[in-house]
Amino acid sequence: MLDRSYVGKKLPLIRYQVDASKIRELALALGDDNPLFTDKAAAQAAGYPDLVAPLTFPSLFRFWGGSAAGAETRALLQEMGANVLRILHGEEQYEYHALLHPGDDITGELEILSIERKEGSSGAMDMVRTQATYRNQRGETVVIARATMVVRE
Repeated sequence: MLDRSYVGKKLPLIRYQVDASKIRELALALGDDNPLFTDKAAAQAAGYPDLVAPLTFPSLFRFWGGSAAGAETRALLQEMGANVLRILHGEEQYEYHALLHPGDDITGELEILSIERKEGSSGAMDMVRTQATYRNQRGETVVIARATMVVRE
């Protein structure tokens, strides 16, 4: 059972520099051949300043394997009592205020909104709901990401 005293806790700000190679890499991983994600000239011809990041790109901000933010998120989940090998990504929704492009310097703050215990067919699990607000280098909110992680015992 996760420690519910973490509800309302905000993690320290993270920084993420949006990079064209990561945009292309995610598009490749998704199997999405939209040229807006891979071809700067095509993106500019469509009226954008540079490549456009796929809509699920903000998942990288906290969970990219080798990042400090990813390590921090895993460490917090372990502090809460989670076995990180038993975590499933339940759902995620994004509220976009602006698109993400290479060169954007993103800062983000994640808050734990709730922890709810549920019984499943294979045993108990905790549903951890979070909200992250991401701002660009001008301090403008670009994306609000709401997610649910399922932590199985």
